[in-house]
Amino acid sequence: MYSLAPPSREHLERLQTLTPGLDVVVAANEAHALDAVADAEVILGHRYLRQCLPLAKRLKWVQSSAGGVDRLPLAELAARGIMLTRSTLDSDTVAAHAVALAWSISRGLPQAYRQLQAGRWDQRLALTRLPERAIVIGLGAVGTAIAKRLKAQGITVLCGKRSKPAADPASPCAEIFCNGAWRSALPRVDWCFLALVHTPETTKIFDETALRALPPHAVLVNVGRGETLDTDALQRVLLEGHLAGVALDVFESGPLPTGHPLWHAPRTLITPHVASHHPGRIERIERYFEEQLSRYLSGQPLKDLVELPPTGSGDPAVEANT
Repeated sequence: MYSLAPPSREHLERLQTLTPGLDVVVAANEAHALDAVADAEVILGHRYLRQCLPLAKRLKWVQSSAGGVDRLPLAELAARGIMLTRSTLDSDTVAAHAVALAWSISRGLPQAYRQLQAGRWDQRLALTRLPERAIVIGLGAVGTAIAKRLKAQGITVLCGKRSKPAADPASPCAEIFCNGAWRSALPRVDWCFLALVHTPETTKIFDETALRALPPHAVLVNVGRGETLDTDALQRVLLEGHLAGVALDVFESGPLPTGHPLWHAPRTLITPHVASHHPGRIERIERYFEEQLSRYLSGQPLKDLVELPPTGSGDPAVEANT
């Protein structure tokens, strides 16, 4: 039940050769999915998962095509003991996009592009100081990938996560702040990256207090979930001249509606939720699904297994999305 694109013919042929007698059904639409799911042991993709789950009596495993699983029916899966795996293939791509957004603002590239369109030569770009220290809030697959890229560029990386991790000498984080302690580090950073999942606890967690705690020269980038950032407060802060700029790839309402104030907010760079996109993405996901199904059929441990919440809890145990 893929949402990115219909499965390729080659992909389906490779799936069917993994074991004799394997029945691969492609859900052409929701009605087809509902009709076919009763016999399904495995679901690849999650397009109609919520609708199909009550009818999927034989289901044992769901392979999501997304990195973030906070919008999936986690409690229902946990209650029925169904395994859930996600895909972190695009974490490095999202990280590259996030860091590129930060550099674009810091080097005045949006302004330079506007001058290019106008045919105007003007070296007075709104450059920011070179970044010495950054904070990454949300240390899942995407946040960790961002932190590694920043460290490789000689930037000191502070990290905020929900719980204290085990000691790791290879960690890209110079300091780790657990729970809400990351707020105390905001005044010290030049760049701030949000890579959080959306839960009731993280809704608008990056609020006006956090925005104003950042230095006026700071750059803010959100490639996690749009719901974790208070965009009304963000607009107020930007209009007052606080922050060198903000780059957003995700928004509270999904696609940013025409006429939304953020389209015209000062010092704002917007990309339309494409941080994970690249021309080879679909083929990579198909190959990964084939590898995962091969592991499942041979009894090997699955990659990217999600630790589902206890029954009655809606809080996923993963900390980042893509």
